[in-house]
Amino acid sequence: MGVNKMKRNTKIALIILALSLMVNFFLGKLKPEPDKSVVEAKPPVVATTILKKVNTEIQIESQGMVTPLVETVLSAEVSGTIIELSPKFVAGGIFKKGEVLMQIDPTTYSVALEQARALKNQRQNEFEDSVKIRKQGFLSESEYLSAVTALAVAESGLVQAQRNLDKTKIVLPYDGMVRAKSADLGQYVNVGKQLGVTFATEYAEIRLPLSSQDVVYADLPTSSEISGQNEFIGPKVTFTLNQASNSLERAGYIVRSEGVVDEKTRMTFAVARLEDPYNLKNITGLSILPMGAFVSASIKPDQSYQFFKIPRSAIINNRQIITIDNSSRIYYQTVELIRADKNYGYVSDGIQDGQRISMTSLEDGINGMEVRINQK
Repeated sequence: MGVNKMKRNTKIALIILALSLMVNFFLGKLKPEPDKSVVEAKPPVVATTILKKVNTEIQIESQGMVTPLVETVLSAEVSGTIIELSPKFVAGGIFKKGEVLMQIDPTTYSVALEQARALKNQRQNEFEDSVKIRKQGFLSESEYLSAVTALAVAESGLVQAQRNLDKTKIVLPYDGMVRAKSADLGQYVNVGKQLGVTFATEYAEIRLPLSSQDVVYADLPTSSEISGQNEFIGPKVTFTLNQASNSLERAGYIVRSEGVVDEKTRMTFAVARLEDPYNLKNITGLSILPMGAFVSASIKPDQSYQFFKIPRSAIINNRQIITIDNSSRIYYQTVELIRADKNYGYVSDGIQDGQRISMTSLEDGINGMEVRINQK
């Protein structure tokens, strides 16, 4: 009986399996066949721009250090003890033209001046006497010439004595600032001893290195313009001093080119001038650019040039652009950049006016490939 039951269960399982296979077969027949047609890939969409030659003002970037136009190393011209020192004769001290910064003991030189004056008066009297005696015929020509010579020597001695006395006072022919102090009150100094370093505050200069390509467009003054009697005022320059919290800007101008190419760097130096770098005239809103500050400079020549301005995003490896023809097909074109800044590359020729180019880079682009132009 158990055997019959087992056989019956086996038959039922086989029947169920057969029915399942039949159902799957008929469902497969009813399933639609997949679409075997090939989907055609659409051309990539690119953003474009139209190139036109435009009047372009070139801006040349450089950098340099603020330095004095006039700087003086003060040295003692007479020896003696420093008996007076101006409170302004310290590093950073500001002084006026003709102001006494230091006094060397003048006693010895005052005495020497009085002696020279007395000797000159004596020689003057002797000369006048010799003139009278000569007129009377009692003085030889050689004796007369000796008196003339003695007077001339006495006069030059008086001039030298006066100059030595004047040299005991250290004064300068300009408004300025003390950079360094090398001598102090009570110190004995010999002739040639360095006393300090000062510089004029009326002007500062900045040497700006320019490449050979920059020089072409910088509108630097020629040798004849520099050698003229009047001071040459060239292209305007904007100086920027970047600090931790803000940037300071001042305006200046090019005054000359140094006229030689550096043998090592192959750069030419233009010299720019900055008026009143310490704003001692107290002009409201005028920033201070101290000596020694390293500044960036933007030179703005007066001339403009006809260039194609190409956005940097459209330039591949600084040498290629993607042009698009009337059939919306692309072609890679090599261009020669005359100049470039952070926003544009500048090309003078080799491009048709009104040429459409791609602003979108194409990784797998090839010449003749069709694209779709973004009309937005």
